[in-house]
Amino acid sequence: MIDFNEIVVFIRVVEASSFSGAAQLLGLPRSTVSRKVSQLENSLGIRLLQRSTRKLSLTQAGRDYYQKCSNAFSEIERANQAITETQQIPSGVLRIAAPLAAQSGFLCDWINEFLMRHRHVTGEIILSDDKIDMIDEGIDVAFRAGVLDESTLVARKLGKTKLVVCASPRYLKKAPPINSINSLKNHDGISFGRSQTSMSWRLQNPQGITDVHLKGRVLVNSMEFALHACRAGLGVALLPIVMIGPYLQSNELKVLFGDVSSDVGGIYIVYPSKSHLSVTVRAFVDFMVEKSTDGLPWDKLS
Repeated sequence: MIDFNEIVVFIRVVEASSFSGAAQLLGLPRSTVSRKVSQLENSLGIRLLQRSTRKLSLTQAGRDYYQKCSNAFSEIERANQAITETQQIPSGVLRIAAPLAAQSGFLCDWINEFLMRHRHVTGEIILSDDKIDMIDEGIDVAFRAGVLDESTLVARKLGKTKLVVCASPRYLKKAPPINSINSLKNHDGISFGRSQTSMSWRLQNPQGITDVHLKGRVLVNSMEFALHACRAGLGVALLPIVMIGPYLQSNELKVLFGDVSSDVGGIYIVYPSKSHLSVTVRAFVDFMVEKSTDGLPWDKLS
């Protein structure tokens, strides 16, 4: 098998018109340069250079071989330059996984702002409340909320999550009075999760932390569905404060305790690896971190 390093040495010898000149260009001993060319000739079974004490000259075969190899390596150099240049500005397809709630609100706004800034980037947004395998699905970056599981993914924290206790006037009209946190145990609960343990809420209040167990009414793995179930009057829900603003204004929802919330971990942007990060992914991550420097929207509401 031909050693491509030998071809490179041969090209440099021809361009320098001497073994010594090529050795200086390549930073190699002259003897190594001469040996590499001889090894290439032996591998090809043909003489490429005529050697004399005064100068080198190409054989006809050597001239043809040099031309073809030189053209090929020029193409490779142009390809290397082109790929390097594309990595100077964000470009190409960026696959982003986010919760369903990102179809509206600040994440949607921030993603759109990034794409507006970088017109060479094509955004492919995958919305799901299921945890997507980033490697299998070819996801570049994802947004995760809550407490992260142990994994090899790189995570940057954007801020804390904040959930508040909500109910619709329709539900409150027919339900028993809710005059304290403990009274929630007598009410139907709408919870985001996958098991009945999700009907246990840990609520922070001025007096400390209170654990409340509700009757299971709706258990769903979509925060959007939990929001709409709460609006429909199916029960009391623990909802992200950033999602409920329009429904508070329209009086479709009410926050039951102004000084009670559940801080259940954080909002993170995650990506598979720190090494060989593309300029597009790096620019997107840096943009999101910068946008969250002064806090997330609910921090300004609390």
